[in-house]
Amino acid sequence: MAHDLMYRNGKHGMFCVGDRDAAWHKLGQRTPEAVTWAQAIELADLNWTVEKKQMYARNPLGKVVEIPLFGTFRSDDGAYLGGAVGEGYEVIQNKDAFTFCDSLLAVSDGAKYESAGALGVGGRIWVLARIPEGDYVIDGGDAHKSYLMVATSHDQTLSYVAKLVDTRVVCANTLAVAMGERSTSFKIRHTASAKQRMDDALLQLGEIKSTAMDLKSKMERLASRKLTRESVDHILDRLFPKSTDDKANQTRRDNTLTEVLSLYANNDRNAFPSVQGTAYNLLNAVTEYADHFRTARGQGSKPEQVAVARSESALFGSGAALKTKALTVILEETDQNTIDAGIGYLDK
Repeated sequence: MAHDLMYRNGKHGMFCVGDRDAAWHKLGQRTPEAVTWAQAIELADLNWTVEKKQMYARNPLGKVVEIPLFGTFRSDDGAYLGGAVGEGYEVIQNKDAFTFCDSLLAVSDGAKYESAGALGVGGRIWVLARIPEGDYVIDGGDAHKSYLMVATSHDQTLSYVAKLVDTRVVCANTLAVAMGERSTSFKIRHTASAKQRMDDALLQLGEIKSTAMDLKSKMERLASRKLTRESVDHILDRLFPKSTDDKANQTRRDNTLTEVLSLYANNDRNAFPSVQGTAYNLLNAVTEYADHFRTARGQGSKPEQVAVARSESALFGSGAALKTKALTVILEETDQNTIDAGIGYLDK
């Protein structure tokens, strides 16, 4: 399967603290508590390096010749990691990807590694580091935990990326959050300047913590704003544009809206009544849809395949993009088409 956790030497290439990775179908290694870099890279089976090697092809005359492309291979067993890269492609080794998180851990009180792993044959890797300073609670009990996710690829499918991941504990939903303004985002291409840009990014670690803490104020703002019927419709139209020329696409859109509105009305079985009908409630509904209901590309039919594909999409792919867009759109709409208190969409 193309979308899957790495599996070799009789185990999945992932570790996680406790059981908090239910979305990954409880695969991989478990630890009772967060770990150090040295432990994380061993538990996730990431203690190997990548080599970029010249690729060859057989020409029409049957002669083997060099071609202007390179392949990436795992050094310990020679496994081909995928992709055909150019001469200017710079490998970012696993240990260097962890360095960024290690530096964060050094300046953040209580930060630790809580998850790491690889996808496919090792073509993509990620690590999650907890940022306790960014934790917050909405409505006195709706707890959120903050993490820094660093991910990269060895198959040219992903740049070196660092982003905040906000986890809503009540239903294990995750919101991938872009870090700060565009000028302080962390996305580094695999070029000769990658190492220097990673070093420069280390100087902006304070931006990560401040952005995590700023998210709390944004969520509190959303939780205080009741949505009108018009604003809900406008938000959903922006997130899921109407299709007038394709009946199949329109049907899929109608089904999506039905699912999202059902989750919005359910409000996690009304676990936190004060947020019902708010912008925060709608954001949670879209996030829950993206994490647990939306079909993920290449998800297969087995439960573990569905879970892994959705998790990959939620953190790296279209699911993450949808959630980030939802946060942006809903924040914009709260300043235009909401009411501070009283009757909301669900009460009409």
